[in-house]
Amino acid sequence: MDFRLTEEQEVIRDTIRRFIVRECTRDAAREADGKGDFPEKLYRPLADNGFCGLVVPEMYGGGGRNVLAAAVIIEELSAVYPALAGAFAACALGGGKNLSDLGSPGQRERHLPTVVDGSALFAGAILEPDAGYGRFAVGMTATPKGDGFLLSGAKKFVRLAGRATTILTLAKTNSGNSPRDGLSFFLVDAKSPGVTAGATNLVGTASLGIGEVRFENVTVSREDVLGGAEGLNQGYKQWEVLQEAEHLEVAACGLGLAQGAYDYAVQYARERVQFGRPIIAFSAVKDMLVDMAVRIRSTRLVTLQAACLADEEKRCAVEAMTARILAVETARKASMDGVQVLGGYGYTMEYDAQRYVRDAMVLLGGASPQEMLREDLGELLGLG
Repeated sequence: MDFRLTEEQEVIRDTIRRFIVRECTRDAAREADGKGDFPEKLYRPLADNGFCGLVVPEMYGGGGRNVLAAAVIIEELSAVYPALAGAFAACALGGGKNLSDLGSPGQRERHLPTVVDGSALFAGAILEPDAGYGRFAVGMTATPKGDGFLLSGAKKFVRLAGRATTILTLAKTNSGNSPRDGLSFFLVDAKSPGVTAGATNLVGTASLGIGEVRFENVTVSREDVLGGAEGLNQGYKQWEVLQEAEHLEVAACGLGLAQGAYDYAVQYARERVQFGRPIIAFSAVKDMLVDMAVRIRSTRLVTLQAACLADEEKRCAVEAMTARILAVETARKASMDGVQVLGGYGYTMEYDAQRYVRDAMVLLGGASPQEMLREDLGELLGLG
């Protein structure tokens, strides 16, 4: 398997790097993160350059299936501003890939052009406040009414909870013998009567507005079932596909975050002079940086493998989940080691080292903690 980028993908990567140098600088990211507002001025150029449609078929105005290019963009943005990367991922993969893979013809016609032009932001709402680590302890109900359903319930750790235009949520539509039976995904207009959302005050990624969404007798039609009529009660099978996109998003974000923490630490170590020489010359610092680099390079290979399989439209659950687990741990270790390299300055808010730690902590928890992911991966590996 050849993990090298194509000429087109290299152009996309270089374009994003120029955008970061020109507009998404560390100062701009720090300011936006401090305000906690959605970074509209930084997000808009991504759509204007056609990047949001990288995984959308050409017939809907996109560039075709290019999951690897989307992952590269997420990585590059995450090195400076992970929240912006998360917003882009919500559109390009959360909307573009998921609807291309699972949407009905009508849903693709309706939603994919808005993915391409960047006007749509998709939020995935699965985990519930009382579910604990039981992902499929679904208490949210979809009660039949006329030609549709009434949705009632609440979801937590929803990215872009108050900003999303469309919320992809999971509800119980039929009883079954196991918690995974009788589940359906619905595409819900975030402005529908009965939908309320609020952000949670997390330690990092404030601009993503991660929070809780409540549904109080929200009316949806049968056309809003993901995949149309054929998608009714197929929620668990669809979830397996949706998770591959989420794992790829988080893996690329964790990888970029780790790279950013490493680059920041290297720059500081070269400029900081102690005892007459840069601290990068000291073995303790150099060994720490080498260890960071080894982890990052290993993580990149696994992430590229998963993205390549996704581009070939092959199932990549094991590879994507492996990449996510490794990337999140790499981001945690790299960000903490970055603080160590900066010493006392690593604990001050004026330096970015603490921001990498805070953002990495958000990746560790949320809707899919590492412990839950290991349980899921163990099941896929046939370990029970």
